[in-house]
Amino acid sequence: DIFGPNDKRPMAMAPKAPAEVQLEQLDEAFGPGYFEHGRLIFTVARDIPGMMKVAHKLQQKTHEKLGSMVEIILEHVKHELWLKLHESTTSSSLQKGQEVAEYQVTDIPDGIRQHPYRRDRLPTLEVMLLWEDPSNRSVRGRCLFTMPHPEVPKLEDVDDIFAEIEPFFAKRWLKVQLALETPQQGDFAETPPELGGLSLSGADVMVLACHPRGFASEASESVVHVSQCQPLSFKAKTDDAGQAQICFLPASLNKVQVAETAVFHGTEVSLMGSELKSLDEGVTNLTVRLLPKAQASLSVHVFCMPKKLPEATEEMFGIIDWAAEDRQAIPAAKVDVTPLETNGTQLSLQHTAEDSFEASLAEGCFSVKVACDGYETEERTLMLLVGPNHVYFPMVPRSVE
Repeated sequence: DIFGPNDKRPMAMAPKAPAEVQLEQLDEAFGPGYFEHGRLIFTVARDIPGMMKVAHKLQQKTHEKLGSMVEIILEHVKHELWLKLHESTTSSSLQKGQEVAEYQVTDIPDGIRQHPYRRDRLPTLEVMLLWEDPSNRSVRGRCLFTMPHPEVPKLEDVDDIFAEIEPFFAKRWLKVQLALETPQQGDFAETPPELGGLSLSGADVMVLACHPRGFASEASESVVHVSQCQPLSFKAKTDDAGQAQICFLPASLNKVQVAETAVFHGTEVSLMGSELKSLDEGVTNLTVRLLPKAQASLSVHVFCMPKKLPEATEEMFGIIDWAAEDRQAIPAAKVDVTPLETNGTQLSLQHTAEDSFEASLAEGCFSVKVACDGYETEERTLMLLVGPNHVYFPMVPRSVE
């Protein structure tokens, strides 16, 4: 039976998709931070016939596929020297695991591996990856392939060896650069709006990698409900330059989503797997253009209510023109503005000059609350429109009981 989405019966735990399993394996090996550049150490027993040809062919294939992402370093060892070191009981009883400084071709911290000359069996070919952990800047390492003596790889084995190495480089780096579009103007607009002061930092950027859970041609004992077929998500926030860098496991179809903020409307763009740069080409750059929200400038004038109210003129339709009156500023006041929308974030306005507290906001409906010691708290709901908005809050002194 195929049940609808409103079925209330408990749903069995869906099996993990192949992409989920692969991502867990990569996170276990490297952590969620992954890396941008690394070193591949090819350890080769050069005195064994045919090994150098195998190593050079593997080096060439790795360079073609991985390019500048890794630096390839050849480490030559000799089986003859290994035999001499192990002929002496004194030599073979040295502490295992430490590096042999005189035989190092690059800096490999102790504890990452057991040096080939200290092992019970010398590797004829070994591939080790070294990278810098972005969380603490320490060097980490992982053996991607090893073949101990007397086993010896052949030239025709190179493709199979690389097939074991390549899955560790399945993730891709994506740099998302946010940019604001120039909003459309009406026929009577005189000057284009200025966008230079709008911040793009701290925006939430998410990549949804739409990996398949399976295929119709594959036999399966259970049917996974469509509600459980969710894409893999990878998140980041933009820096001060409006750029977010995300490392993700790409699918054939990927969605890049930018969440809505007070400055701009959210959007979603598609990024096909074929549009991503290969590892040898480096990081993929994507510019996402956003439609800015119409901006309104708000000036809240906070001042003491005069003992004698000014006269309301007919020209002002019976309303007091506070802008034309002398006002006694209250710079110690606290002015909070809250958008009247779901999950609206409260903003405290900064005192700028005299009785004015100012901010630049997106047009819309806001609640403005003004509080100050010794005065009654005032709160109003305002509709801010594009352009300057001046609001006057004459504060009434609190009565002393």
